[in-house]
This record gives sequence, C-alpha cells and structure tokens, in this order.
Amino acid sequence: MQQSAAAWLVEIALTVRVFGPDAVRCCRRVLAMGVRIGIADMAGAVRQAAAERDDREVER
Repeated sequence: MQQSAAAWLVEIALTVRVFGPDAVRCCRRVLAMGVRIGIADMAGAVRQAAAERDDREVER
C-alpha cells in the first residue's frame, strides 16, 4: 500500500504532536540527572582534595 506525500507528512506531524512533549520531558530529566551527578562528583572531588590538603598540613 502506497501513501501520498501529504498523508506521510500528516502521520509525521501527528507523531511529533503526540510523542514530542513526552520526549522533550524525558530528555530534560536525563540532562538534569546528569547535571546532578556531575555536581555531586565535582563536590566529592573538591572535598577529597580538601581532606588531602588537611592531612598534609597535619603531618607537618
């Protein structure tokens, strides 16, 4: 069964209209989760570096 270009475009537009908001919401959640993980890793690295610096000062 062949479809015309207009029917194909209507199908694509409908798909984007139906699933687009959910896809955008999902992408935003994944990006936000990645930012939280990145901030936690950076904060952990800063704390670890500060602890190592404190240990070196105590040894002196």
